[in-house]
Amino acid sequence: MAERVASLVGPDLLRDCFPLRYQLLKKQQGTWRLVTEVMFPGYVFLSTGDIDAVRERLKLSTSFARLLGAGDAIFSLTSEEAAFVSEFGGADHVVGMSQGVIEDGRTVVRSGPLRGREGLVRKIDRHKRAYLDVGLLDQARVRVGLEITRKT
Repeated sequence: MAERVASLVGPDLLRDCFPLRYQLLKKQQGTWRLVTEVMFPGYVFLSTGDIDAVRERLKLSTSFARLLGAGDAIFSLTSEEAAFVSEFGGADHVVGMSQGVIEDGRTVVRSGPLRGREGLVRKIDRHKRAYLDVGLLDQARVRVGLEITRKT
């Protein structure tokens, strides 16, 4: 979908167009493998200087019923939300795996994009995933990869 949006809008209006992805470890046939999944299914992030012109070009196509919102709406992210998406996903727009420990019931992330953002973590499951409250788009919780290497 990101490629279709980019080709329809054109490079004159669009700086970047991408789905935000995240890496996590999944156990497949007894082996942990690093896989990449879309963090916000059905959503594409656009970076442009003229959102109204982008909206007009997208109206020319009937295949984009839902683009960052419901119906024909396009939602602009606040500067804080845009900075979070840009910083969290990095230049390749992929949130990498994080590694951490649990010390005295407190999560401490040692490496990865969650380092310093432990306050966002609401739940950690046994499948090497963390659930975050980011309050972005229509999803209250999103998941990212977090491997807990030690628990004390």
